[in-house]
Amino acid sequence: MRRRIYANTPSVRTNSLGGEWLLFALYFVCVILLIFSRLENKQIGEIRGLLTGLVSPVLQAASQPGLYVRQTKEQFADYLVLFDELDRLKEENRKLLHWQWRAKRLDKRLVRYRSLLKAVEDPALEYVTGHVIADARGPFARSILINLGRQRGIRNGYAVINGDGYVGRIVHTGDAASRAILLNDLNSRIPVLVGGAEVRAVLIGDNSAAPALKFLPHSVQVYEGDEVSTSGHGGVLPRGLRIGVVVPGSGNTYTVRPHATLDELEYVSVLFFDTPVVIARDMKLNGIGRPRGIRTSNDKKR
Repeated sequence: MRRRIYANTPSVRTNSLGGEWLLFALYFVCVILLIFSRLENKQIGEIRGLLTGLVSPVLQAASQPGLYVRQTKEQFADYLVLFDELDRLKEENRKLLHWQWRAKRLDKRLVRYRSLLKAVEDPALEYVTGHVIADARGPFARSILINLGRQRGIRNGYAVINGDGYVGRIVHTGDAASRAILLNDLNSRIPVLVGGAEVRAVLIGDNSAAPALKFLPHSVQVYEGDEVSTSGHGGVLPRGLRIGVVVPGSGNTYTVRPHATLDELEYVSVLFFDTPVVIARDMKLNGIGRPRGIRTSNDKKR
């Protein structure tokens, strides 16, 4: 026969009273620990450090499964991304192989056409890279000083570029340094080609961030965003150096926004483009005289 236990029996009251005392003791310990944590005491700090040293291995061991799960999840996500990237690279490689095949065919055709036309190959341009050591900014000047001079084979008229395109040309050379005017300098005049139709024009510097595009043919339409590059007209600059894009101005005027950030030039390269015009100008500016093999109009009259 089962014995029924009522709530007012001594055993039940004893168990309830013991639970209340245990809960009170835990609250008391928490309050004491909170007070000790606020006290700046050396002994308490040492005890806290000792307890931390004892508990930290246990906490570290308990956290290892969670870290392992998280790392596994991240690796799985990376693998999924790598699979997608691999598929994309395979597709790009297939397209590049197709274009490589077409480029080889066009190259062979170009060689055959050149042999038929007896066309002269464009000279391979060599270059040397230097550091911009000073720049001159004012109402009438936009120029830079480069730590490259005649000792490195620099001549007046050489084009100066950086990774974004054409930035200026050499106007004065010393033994170890050269000065170059930027394409937005007041003295800068550059024959250019505009757009896919290769419209001839002149880019004139005006010391602003966007030099003006002048002498455009009246019958030709120029659009915003058209690429502008050097035309090589005049024999000073090589053909095809990137300069910038067309930006509409007020009225029917146009300006060019350079690809290169002209106010933040650090490293630039000087192209070795030796033509009779460049050589004659360099020798004249340096007081050497006219070089041999270059005839003038006076020589023809004689």
